[in-house]
Amino acid sequence: MKARTAPERTTQRLEHLYEISKLFASFETVAQTFGPALAFAARTLPLHSAILIESDGGRARMHVWSSEGQRAEQLRAAKEHLQATSAYFLGTPSAGPIDVSDQDVAAGLPRQAPTETATAHPFIVIPLVVARHPPFGALQLEGARPFDEQDLMFVNAIGNQLAIALDRDRSRRSDVTRRQDAEEGQTAAEARGATAVRARDAAEGSSARYQALALENARLFEQAQQAVRAREQILAIVSHDLKNPLLTILLTTEGLAEAEARGTGERRAQSPSFKRIQRAAATMRHLIDDLLDFASIEAGHLAIKREPEDAASMIQETLAAFDGAAREARLVLTAEVATPLAHLDCDRHRIMQVLSNLVSNATKSTPAGGHVSLRVEARGPEFLFAVSDDGPGISADDAGNLFDRYWRSAEASYRGTGLGLAIASGIVEAHGGRIWVESEPGRGATFSFTIPEAPGRTGQTA
Repeated sequence: MKARTAPERTTQRLEHLYEISKLFASFETVAQTFGPALAFAARTLPLHSAILIESDGGRARMHVWSSEGQRAEQLRAAKEHLQATSAYFLGTPSAGPIDVSDQDVAAGLPRQAPTETATAHPFIVIPLVVARHPPFGALQLEGARPFDEQDLMFVNAIGNQLAIALDRDRSRRSDVTRRQDAEEGQTAAEARGATAVRARDAAEGSSARYQALALENARLFEQAQQAVRAREQILAIVSHDLKNPLLTILLTTEGLAEAEARGTGERRAQSPSFKRIQRAAATMRHLIDDLLDFASIEAGHLAIKREPEDAASMIQETLAAFDGAAREARLVLTAEVATPLAHLDCDRHRIMQVLSNLVSNATKSTPAGGHVSLRVEARGPEFLFAVSDDGPGISADDAGNLFDRYWRSAEASYRGTGLGLAIASGIVEAHGGRIWVESEPGRGATFSFTIPEAPGRTGQTA
């Protein structure tokens, strides 16, 4: 079979995402719906196996799809890998495997070329989560080759659609159960009412008033529940339902850019229109990620994976990431690292997120010719990170509100959502640290935060 070009593969994946979304829109069961969806995905994404874990009430159910001819030991290794990983996603207290039952195994994937060992297969694990709720499952895909960036975007879109479909199915089944319970309760109430009628006398008037009060309380409770559901549905639409068409836009522009590059001979020849679309989509994706992070912080379910990390390398990586933006804004960007430093016990991605937010704010608020500096040093049992600028500074009144959600100063010189510093504060506090600002109007600002060092580690790095 002739190998597909990148634009052809992108076009076909968009068609497959459309077919998969139709399947999930009429979701019946995992076996009846996700099996056919996997068949679409496997046409452009060679897979050795796909494993889905759903958690409900402290128990987890595993569904397994394997490629034809896959060895039993390879499939067993894939299941053990997902059990260990999902224990982290689902928030189990220990690092051991979660309690899994009812394993359904189906050979629903095309045969793939065998590899020497199971560890040679690349895995990607996508947590199943919807807005303002903890993860309720995980999807693992075992590729027959390493995943590239377009593969990751493709499977992420499938994972988001699957999470929404499963959540809606769980809600539907919960509603059915509640209606059945309500009907049984009504039958019992009618039986008790029939008995009470025979004994009703002068208290009938009081009983009527109590019934009216109970109905009013029930009405108010239902209104409150509807308001909560409406708020959660709006956040789900913003953070998940919008994410799928956004990924489709990114895939489409990538395919069009590659097609144009093939015609012009170089990638840089793509039109400004593609660049504007890609920048706008990247901005939307950043806003959606901020909403998801803030919802996780508000619900107390922000995922933090602590590992010993090199604080100096995180400072240097942040410096390199903003070097181009600083030069474009005609700013001097420097870093100061006190050595030697012990290892830092933290989630590297999350701490880089905090540093990037603080440096981004500093570069936006500092006028041309100004200076932005990064610093890290050890102070007793913790690390101190600081980002300083010589911008306009912050008033005492504004400093007291900086880390509040959705708050923005009336004197801010750039636009934003008002979530960045609230998310940074939530990440630092999840690590057991502190974050604060020191500033005076007209004399710049310094944002500082602390993170505890790795417990029990005395080794140091230069």
